[in-house]
Amino acid sequence: MKCPACSATLPADARYCTACGRPVTETGDPVRVAFSRVEPHWFGVTPPTFLFGVAVAMVVLAGVLFASGNIAFGLIFLGVGALGLAFFVEIARRRRNSLLTRLTADMRERAGITWESLRVRSSVAVEARRVDGELAAIHTERRDALLALGEAMHRSDKEAGAEAEKRLLELEERETDLQAHLQAQMEEAGERIRQVKLSVNKTVVAPPKE
Repeated sequence: MKCPACSATLPADARYCTACGRPVTETGDPVRVAFSRVEPHWFGVTPPTFLFGVAVAMVVLAGVLFASGNIAFGLIFLGVGALGLAFFVEIARRRRNSLLTRLTADMRERAGITWESLRVRSSVAVEARRVDGELAAIHTERRDALLALGEAMHRSDKEAGAEAEKRLLELEERETDLQAHLQAQMEEAGERIRQVKLSVNKTVVAPPKE
């Protein structure tokens, strides 16, 4: 084919003219151009990383000076190291894709999940203690009702026996309802914790079934 600018002969799959350098847009596909931001480097490393290394070195040197008895110089190096770390944290925080930003966000999410899990478990524990207290009271009332039933049978008092049996049935229903309520609360808490943990769980790609 011919170049539309200089009429030079070009291969059929050419995108640029080898003679004039112009793009061959009439016969070729549009060229996708990707832009990347080149970050400056100091001694082969990025400025934030270099700053972090210098700050850590200052802190380590301050520890050595403290151990050797040079308190004054140790405080100076410690202050410079702390200032460098503060600058590094601020630079990394402004970068959305930086490792520190991702780690901070991940730690914040996990801390929120831990707090929510503890709150849910604590509420369930309080409810379980309340239900246990009511169950203990039911057991005491059942023992009294059984004693009353035994005395009524011994005296052949049918009315008192019927009343004791009715009381035992009511206690059994209350115990069943309390146990079902506690089981429902525990299942609900487990589901809430599972839903909260979904935000930090790794995505699992499952192929569709035929």
